[in-house]
Amino acid sequence: MENVAVLMSTYNGEKYIKEQIESILAQKDADVEIYIRDDGSKDDTLSIVREMASTDKRIHLIVGKHNLGVGNSFMNLVYGVPDTFDYYALSDQDDIWCEEKLAEAIKLLRESKCSLYASNQENVDKFGNTMGLRYTDEEIHLSTESIIFTNMLAGCTMVFPLEFKKLISEEARRPSKELLRKRIHDVWLAGAASAVNGIVYDERSFIKYRQHENNVVGGQKATLADDIKLKWKKIKDPSKRKGRSSFADELVRSFGEFIPDDSYIRVLGKPKKNLLKLISDSKRLCRYNNEKRILFIFKVLSGLF
Repeated sequence: MENVAVLMSTYNGEKYIKEQIESILAQKDADVEIYIRDDGSKDDTLSIVREMASTDKRIHLIVGKHNLGVGNSFMNLVYGVPDTFDYYALSDQDDIWCEEKLAEAIKLLRESKCSLYASNQENVDKFGNTMGLRYTDEEIHLSTESIIFTNMLAGCTMVFPLEFKKLISEEARRPSKELLRKRIHDVWLAGAASAVNGIVYDERSFIKYRQHENNVVGGQKATLADDIKLKWKKIKDPSKRKGRSSFADELVRSFGEFIPDDSYIRVLGKPKKNLLKLISDSKRLCRYNNEKRILFIFKVLSGLF
């Protein structure tokens, strides 16, 4: 039986965290320990976790000294958890895991020898009632190039082996804190895994992905209003711009030996140097996220990409 460290970053998760922890501890065919880093909760999250940890030694609580934000908080856990487990998994604070989730993930990782496992999710409402699968007939992006444009892989489904955990934890391979505020942890892990030994994607779901008013990232499709709000934030806040080119550039810096010299990832990471190429290839690139070509070209020319 494999031993697995489940990593969870919490923030004001008192409503659902007990149910989620119980579902993780109930996993079949895996020896599980949970490492929880609280990122500055103001509600009863800490007291709930402390009470559960007092009766179950498999629960480890780390109280963050600073609010790092979801991306940096999760990667802080990845770097800090001991290299003594066979596999590592990420968990949200408000979902429900099916009891065979980890066993099925490990099975596919063994068969594929990939760096990362990710799966579909069953969306449920705040009461746990099903809303159907998140993805039904969509093409899931698994290449590095496509992930740079639109990551479709949820961190809460991700499982990876020790060797990948050690690789991404190396000091020289760590992304900047600024990038993790723009693109968060699951995008970084998906991009890195796609560049190293690839990703195995499971069309099935072994997670009830809870949708509620306090989701940091949800499973519902963005509306036009959501898109306008996001673009307005980027206009007002320069720190939210250049997420894609920064992501590509840091991937090349961190995992350059896995990325061929002629890879398009290197083009995406240097948009100023490759303006004409990006514009000429805009039709192909925009298919990843259905962005309007004119908007993409505007971003490239204005230095926002």
